[in-house]
Amino acid sequence: MITLVKYKDEKDIICELIKQFWIAHNDYTPTDEESIEDMLAWSGKGHALYFIKKEETIIGFVHLASRGCEIDWIEDLFILPQYQGNGYGSEALKLVEDIVKEYSDSVYLEVAARNARALNLYYKNGYDCLNTVTIRKDFKPEEYVVTSEEEVLGHKLVVKEYKN
Repeated sequence: MITLVKYKDEKDIICELIKQFWIAHNDYTPTDEESIEDMLAWSGKGHALYFIKKEETIIGFVHLASRGCEIDWIEDLFILPQYQGNGYGSEALKLVEDIVKEYSDSVYLEVAARNARALNLYYKNGYDCLNTVTIRKDFKPEEYVVTSEEEVLGHKLVVKEYKN
């Protein structure tokens, strides 16, 4: 069983988790200054930042934000790699939903199309209402490889990753 504990002022811990988040998601190691900037933004007005704890061990974080009204967007959900695959992401989603449904009719999130693991997690937990579609135009298409093709409302769209 896990719990969510609201971030107060544990700067060193959250900044290290933020670094691990960027390494896992973008293969990029942010500087200390960049981690501090994220921490300040993610814990400021219109945001809520929670540690995900398993007993007394911090195993990740969840960052919620407002995009105009209530704080009802899951901006980031991160479980440390060594704790992934144990259902903690699903548990964290349920706890977030319990918080958000106190003041909002829905909870929203975005997921990178190439992040199949996260998409599977969200879909398995009932996130199945297509709300918005984010599309992009690549100016250097030669730097990408198409990993899949999808049809959305009659339009053929592709999922791409950077070439290694």
